[in-house]
Amino acid sequence: MRKFEGTTSQLELTRRDLLKGAAAVGLATSALAAAPGLASAANPVVTGYGVTTAQLKDWSIMSKSLGIDMQFTPTNNDVGVFMRDVMESSLGDKVDIFIFEAGTQDVVGPQGLYLVIDEKNPELKLWDRTEEEWKRSEVVVGKDGKQYGTPVIGNADSFGYFPQKIGASPDGQADISWSMMFESDVTRGRVAYDQTWTYSMPEVALFLQQNGKVKINNVVDMSKEEAKAVADYLVERKKAGQFRTLHKAFEEQVQLLVNKEVDIINCWEPATREANKQLGAGTVFYAYTNEGYFKWGHGAYIAAQAEKRGNLANIYKVLNYFLDGEYRAYQARDRGYAGPNMDLGVKYAQDNKWSQADIDSLKTNQAKIARKFKKPFVSTTTPSNADVMEEEWQRFINA
Repeated sequence: MRKFEGTTSQLELTRRDLLKGAAAVGLATSALAAAPGLASAANPVVTGYGVTTAQLKDWSIMSKSLGIDMQFTPTNNDVGVFMRDVMESSLGDKVDIFIFEAGTQDVVGPQGLYLVIDEKNPELKLWDRTEEEWKRSEVVVGKDGKQYGTPVIGNADSFGYFPQKIGASPDGQADISWSMMFESDVTRGRVAYDQTWTYSMPEVALFLQQNGKVKINNVVDMSKEEAKAVADYLVERKKAGQFRTLHKAFEEQVQLLVNKEVDIINCWEPATREANKQLGAGTVFYAYTNEGYFKWGHGAYIAAQAEKRGNLANIYKVLNYFLDGEYRAYQARDRGYAGPNMDLGVKYAQDNKWSQADIDSLKTNQAKIARKFKKPFVSTTTPSNADVMEEEWQRFINA
């Protein structure tokens, strides 16, 4: 992982975000209270709240390894909702570990809502051997220099595509320009574009920047003038019929691919994996690109209230588990995500007699991330110019 950016100014959230967050607070609290009995009678429980993609598909795997059960309540990738939940609902009274993307630690960490990580905790056994680029990235270190989190997973997002539809190499190894999504006649009317501005607006900004179409200093934190230029371009492309649909949910991503409603879609890598399970291996590829990627990472943060619950040893065991080979192997195999200590994931697969195909896949994943992380850009959930970027994005959505 390379350097991730984050700012603290998203405290200036709109009234709409506050109402949306308040509704989510009620849902999150209710979900935690009503969560089914995931814990076994014999095991202690650690509670988690955060992004869906950080979950194991089956937490019983961790239970068998650690003798600790995870009771995890998922939320979406809306940073406004997440921070309102953490800051205003006292979710830390019920939650031990929060998991989210870069930026939240810059806002809620200095307010004392995340504990600073005790790097010498005896249960954090893998900390010293974890790569500096992961454990010191701006996903988990605050702007104040404090270590608020431990790394969980990361990836470099691009787009899914059908190679025969866009005239690309059938092995999926060629670099493809983002122009294929935004202004190619080959794909016009067959493009699906994510309507989440924090995810999609920097991607088109990167394309415009790298190809000299618009001068942009920082694609994840654009000025009013820069954001307007990007929105102007998107409005023009929308009116030209480039986009077939604007999507939002992961399930939509999978459905659009499985039904072959589009030829190219900016999406999460697991969507292409899910689609290939139904369509056949190698039907859909996740792109290597010319210009760069939406590179992101998730951190795990300890709720401040957890310190008084007497459960810190178990919490740190879970944080250490996120650094270890079992979690790494399953996340890489099932979702295509990377993270710290990828070599331990490969070793875990070998020691547990995984198929050679799965072991080779983990090695390929390790090489894939190394290849992708050499290019820009890096993401943040909390740009300082969020207000003007969202305003311009809404102009595109409404055009």
